[in-house]
Amino acid sequence: MLREQGVELARAREETVRVLEAAGVAATGGQPAKDALSSLGIDVEEVKRQADNSFGAGTFQYPRPAYTSDAKKALEQTLTEARALGRERFGTEHVLLGMLTAGQGRGLEVLAACDVDPGGLREAVLARVAGDAS
Repeated sequence: MLREQGVELARAREETVRVLEAAGVAATGGQPAKDALSSLGIDVEEVKRQADNSFGAGTFQYPRPAYTSDAKKALEQTLTEARALGRERFGTEHVLLGMLTAGQGRGLEVLAACDVDPGGLREAVLARVAGDAS
């Protein structure tokens, strides 16, 4: 029982970091998702620290396990968000929107621990996506 719980916690931790990394939170550069977080005064490095504090350091281990149902839902919503915005491909901004739309999962728990307002973050991402289209 304890071993199963430990494996599930490790899976959740790795998944959270992968989803946040895919959303541009753990990446460098000017991705719209990272820019949206920063524009709201959210310290991206603090998000990464909070993920480590919440789920433990060393989450980048291989091989990576299969996605949980929450992560799958977020990734499905990623495609829905990209299509709704008229995009043929999806980027980090769509991954973050998908995670927000899914409404549950460890990634949102980490953002909540950093006092991120999901509605405000969604608006900030959409504003940047609209700015990129013009």
